[in-house]
Formats: sequence, structure tokens, C-alpha cells
Amino acid sequence: MKKNLYLLVCALLFGAGAFAQNSNITLRSTMEFPGQTLANICGWTSPTGQEYALLGGSKGLIIVDVTNPDVPVQIVQIPGPDNLWKEIKTYGHYAYVTSEGGQGVQIVDLSDLPSADLQYHHYMGDGPIAGQLNTIHALHIDVTKGFLYAFGSNLVSGGAVVLDLNADPYNPTYAGEFSALQYIHDGFAENDTLYACHIYDGIMSIVDMSDKGAPQVLGTVETPLKFTHNAWLTSDHKAALNTDERSGSYLTSYDVTDPSDIRELDRMQTTPGSGSIVHNVHIRNDWAISSWYTDGFNIVDAHRPINLVQTGRFDTWPGSGDGFDGCWGVFPFFPSGTIVASDIENTAKLTVCTPNYRRACYLEGVLTDGCSGGPLAGAKITIVGGDQLIPEISTLQGIYRTGQVEPGTFKVTIEKAGYVTQTLDVQLATAQVTELNLTLSPLAYSVNGLVVDGGSGQPVPNAKIVLSSDEASYDITADANGQFNLDCVLAGTYSATVGIWGYKISQNITVSANTNTTLSIVKGYYDDFALNYGWATQSTASSGEWVRDVPIGTSNQGNTVNPDEDAAQDGNSLCYTTGNGGGNAGSDDVDNGAVTLTTPAMKLAEFNALEISYRYWFFNGGGNGGAPNDNLEVAISNGTSTRTIATHNASASQWLLSVITVAETPDFPFTDNMTVSFRASDNDPGHLVEAAVDMFEVNGTTVGIPDIDRNIHLAAAPNPAHGAFAVTYDFEGRASSDARLVLTDLLGREIMAKNLPANSGSETISAGLQPGIYFVRLENGGKRSLPLKV
Repeated sequence: MKKNLYLLVCALLFGAGAFAQNSNITLRSTMEFPGQTLANICGWTSPTGQEYALLGGSKGLIIVDVTNPDVPVQIVQIPGPDNLWKEIKTYGHYAYVTSEGGQGVQIVDLSDLPSADLQYHHYMGDGPIAGQLNTIHALHIDVTKGFLYAFGSNLVSGGAVVLDLNADPYNPTYAGEFSALQYIHDGFAENDTLYACHIYDGIMSIVDMSDKGAPQVLGTVETPLKFTHNAWLTSDHKAALNTDERSGSYLTSYDVTDPSDIRELDRMQTTPGSGSIVHNVHIRNDWAISSWYTDGFNIVDAHRPINLVQTGRFDTWPGSGDGFDGCWGVFPFFPSGTIVASDIENTAKLTVCTPNYRRACYLEGVLTDGCSGGPLAGAKITIVGGDQLIPEISTLQGIYRTGQVEPGTFKVTIEKAGYVTQTLDVQLATAQVTELNLTLSPLAYSVNGLVVDGGSGQPVPNAKIVLSSDEASYDITADANGQFNLDCVLAGTYSATVGIWGYKISQNITVSANTNTTLSIVKGYYDDFALNYGWATQSTASSGEWVRDVPIGTSNQGNTVNPDEDAAQDGNSLCYTTGNGGGNAGSDDVDNGAVTLTTPAMKLAEFNALEISYRYWFFNGGGNGGAPNDNLEVAISNGTSTRTIATHNASASQWLLSVITVAETPDFPFTDNMTVSFRASDNDPGHLVEAAVDMFEVNGTTVGIPDIDRNIHLAAAPNPAHGAFAVTYDFEGRASSDARLVLTDLLGREIMAKNLPANSGSETISAGLQPGIYFVRLENGGKRSLPLKV
């Protein structure tokens, strides 16, 4: 999206032109509170204009008069549970304090300030929750509708407990709850709409709270680091800003105009690369004021939520980087503009500041590739000598959005490896968008060549070629004469992968731009899925279809279910796998049916024996009770009939090698329309089923076949047989020393053989045979009989 994508942030951040540590915010005073910690902070303004900071001290609510920001005066500390966590919000002339230390909601009447003698009491529930509300992590008040939302309490799985403040704000009454998505860490409520932050699920939900007894979830969105802490709305209610409370986190903006389709707009960090953690965000007149623990607090111009630009910052704490020390909260809503912030410890401190709210100067545009005419991703845009936090990086759509505080004329460079760098003078103006759309010309070269048959040297038409390097990748298809040509190739050395079905893939061939290259491939059927040959898929299952992809591992009870990598020996990361949605093991495995993967047709009529090899993965476990009963079945077809050649039903969380020899038989001749299929089945009752295939290969041979002697006669009885059966035989002439009776299975594998002492007679075959179809033949003097099916 934006400032998070560039990796060399540390050097850039602390180099020339970096954003000043303290900027557009003036320190007025500080006050320390030895012997305790501070949590969040709020504020209240009396009807006569006196401004009071309300601090969440570990020993209770601290009230400080900050009307004169240079001389803060502590009025009182009201006892509360001795606990680090304190959150405060106001409604009318009341302060509402919650804590994970318990005692429900403490309600303090502020109307007698500046007197230190203030009335307060603890509300712990009424009606259906009478006396039950105790620990509460955070709260927010919908001041438009007059309802308090208590989050992360000991009730309703930590969801939202809603209290009505309309009749008597000093004595709330239970109004309802929202617990459908369980624990809520913090949230924002306005006009009966709740923006709930589910920190452990990593999502923000938008909930219609009009009916407190039956809230309706309107939509959810996953936040960047999946540790969703708090949220606030812009003044037009079209965008929400959100924080993730993890190292290297972001202040992120979202389009919430359609709650069923919440879309990320932008994200930013106050000191990119430092690991700093954002905590709480508030929005005043579309400036976002956020606490960043070790980095104090900052001001971000959020008037354009698609382009968040930092315009002010004040560091309240001497340390830096990752960690939960420093600034817990910040309150920016005093009519005077004064901002107050709370530092947690070392020592607990109130910081009083005066901000200079400044609008950003925006630089935005679209970059185009001069060769392809398509969007240019990954280009770096730098405002030279400005206060841009870090260079912007263009998106996959070629879009970039950046900005800074100071207006004026600046040099802007746009650069990307392999392209001609452009430097232009750009005029930036306060609260204005300067649009700069550019086309970057590549340092372009051509790649030409020919794909040939490694045996005959003849051109191979329509072969696929993939050229790849660290900077670029190109897909090419040779023409009907085996020739290929590609212009606008970035200068460099590329690794080529070339192949076509019916030839083995050749990989890691070095190709240089601006050269003519001959690529040689040899006949054969091999596929490690580096190239897409279009295997066919069929499904009768509800999920888990075969896909060619980089596998995403899943696990169940310590076992890997879907593989997390392909077979290691093939030099790429692709395979065919059943269902690759990630997540839980059961979310995209094969369910309620079968999925089939089939090779393209193979010309194998010239062979009478095949060696088929492949790496496979098969996992079967978990499920609905009973022993796992599923399988991966491998079959071969000649276009008319099909035979099963392997059935894998042993579950293993690993890649295995299978090598199968298949011989041509009279009732199963090889053709030029042969295919091999892999069928993974989930049989009733259902279990976890995942399969994968990689490094598929077929090698054919022509084994010498004796001439047919039609004067040899064979008969079997009984046929069908349920045990032993007798084979009578008769052939002309004397038996040679190698005359024998041979029994084979459907795949042509020899099961048994008996030498024959005479040219006629009977032999009993009583070996323990599995049920199925077999063939009996007689061989004599370099000839053989027609096979007899038994």
C-alpha cells in the first residue's frame, strides 16, 4: 500500500530530510506522579471553561487542572482499585472509570470542580446483571444516543455490555449486550453503530446497535497485524482509523461506507523500521492524534484517508523502539486545543502540549511501464530534501500516494532497477494534491531464440518458456516454428525454464538479455508443474478441489495435513494439491465426495511397458469417528478402458515416492490417447483428506514379445474359479527346454510360472490368489500362445 513496503527504512529515516522528532507540537509543562503508574487519559471542560485532565492512575482517578497549560495543578486523586489498567470517558458532567482491577464502573460527578470534594460511587450492574459487573478493560460512550459500552468485562464472554445513561447518568441501567463475536478489547460507538475491536481475532466489526437486545453484525475486516486494538471515525463517518497493538504496527484507514465491504485505504508508521507500537487513536477535525508508546504521540492529517501523512510529533519518553513503555494515551479534545498525554512509568508523567495543526501537501499519481504500457509496481518515489517519512513505493496497480508538511518546490526522483531514473521539480502546496503521472522507460533489450528437439535437432513448436531473475519474470510461447522473440526485457541474466507436454522440462538454463539462444529439450513425459500444462480436474466433493499452487500447510493434533511445501527435489515450489485455502485443517480439505486430477493425453502406443513414477502426499485422519477409510487412487486409461494401478490409503505427513510398472496386455493395449488420473476420496463417515502430486514421470520401453503360436491350445476349469483351477494344454512338436506355463496379473506382472515336461497335459494352479482377473499363457521355443483370461 504505502510507507510500509520499503525495506531500507532505518537508513532513510535517520538520514537527511527525516521527520523531526518533535515537530509542530510545543511542550508547555509536565507533572510526575511518583509511586504509581498511569494508564489512559481523558479530559473534561466545565461550563465556565476550566479544562481538567483526567488520568487513570494505578491508585485511582487523578484530576489535574490544565486551564493554564504552563502550570498544571492537581486537584484530587479519587481512590479506585489498585491496578495498572484504567480507562476514562465523560458524558455531561460525569466521568466513567473502568479497570481490570474490578469494582464495575466508577462514576464521578465533576460538577463541583475545582473543589476536591467530589461525589462518586461504583455501578456493578442492575436488572439481569445486578451485582455481576466487575472487571472491565475499556469503555466508550455514544454521546449522540447516551449509551455506555463496557468492553472486555467479566460478563458476556468479554463482549460489549451496554448501559443506558439517558434517564440518570449517575445511575446507569442495563440496556443490552453484544457478544456474538465474543471478546472486544476496545471500540468506538456513535449514533447506535459500534466499531468493535476484537484484538485476539484480529478483526474490527461494524455492528448495528439500534436494538440493544438484538444487535446485527454489518461487516468485519482483518487488520494488518491481526491484533486489533482501537478505532475512531472521521467527521463524515466515511472512514475509520484503526490501530494494531504489535511491534511494527500501523495506523490504518478503512472505507466503511459499505460495512459489508470494508476496504483498506492506507497505513502509516510514525518511525518506520523502529518496531514502535501504536496504542490509541483519536480524531479531531480529521486530524488523527495517536499514542505510540516509546515514540510519544503524533498528529496525522487524515483529511484524505487514502493518503495518511504525519504532520506533527512529540516524543514523551526517552527510550525508543519496540516495547510497552512510554505513552499510553493522548486526549486532544479541549476547546483550547491543548493536548494532554499520559506516560506509564519511569516515572508516571502527564505531558501538556499545544499543537500546531497543519494540513499536508500531497503528491500522488500513477506510474506506467514504458514497454508494456501496464502499471509499474515497485518504483521508489522520493521527495529530495523534504520531510517525507520514507520513500513511497508504487503498488501493483502503479499507484503511489505520499506527502509531507512543508510546501514549496522540491526535486522528486522516481527510480526502479532496470529503468531510467527521472528527477523533476515539483511544486507542493498545503492541503493540495499535486498529481504526477509518469512513464518510466526500461533499459530494454530483446531475447530471441529457438526451441529444438534434443534428439533430432528439429524445432519444437509452441513450447513454453519462463525467464526469471530477481528483478523480473517473463512468460513466452514459441511459435509454430519453435522460434521465440521478446522485446523490452530488462537487462540482466535470467534462468530459463522450457518445456511442452511430451517433452521433459529443462530448467536453470542461463539466458542473457540481448542474445539469441537455442534451448534444447528431450522427448518424454515429465511434469514438476513449473509450467502449466493444463491438467484436467473434476470434482463431486463440496471442497478440496485440485489446484496447481504453492502449498499452504495446515495441521491437526501435531500432524501436517496439507503439505507446507512441494517435493523438495524439483527446483521449484509448485505442485498439485487438494484444497489450498490454508486456515484450519478442515476448512478446505476433500469433503463429501471425490476430486480427480488427470494428465493431458500421452502418445504411448509404441511401447508395451511403462514405468510410472511420482511423488505423492496423502493424509487421512481426524474426522467424525471410526478408523479413517479414505484413499488416493491412481488409474491409467487408454481412452477406452481404465485400470487402477495403485491405491494409497496409508496416511503420512510426508512426501513419498511411488514407482509402478505397467505392462500392455491384449485386452488393454497402449494407445496414443493414454492418461493417468489421481482420485482422492472422502468416504462416509468423513475424515480429514488431503493429497498432493509432484514430479510425475512416464518412461516407456519396448520389451521383445515372442511370436504368437496359434497351434497352442489352452483351457481352464473351473473358470471363474473360487480356489484352485486346472489348465490343460496342447501344442505340436516336442517341448523345448524353456517351455513353461505363465500366470500374470492385469498389469502384466508375472505371478508364477511352471516348466512343462511334455507337449500336452494338465497343471493345477493352487497358489493363494487375490480375487481379480488373471491371464495364463504358454511359452515355447521363442513363441507364445494367445492369453487365456481366468
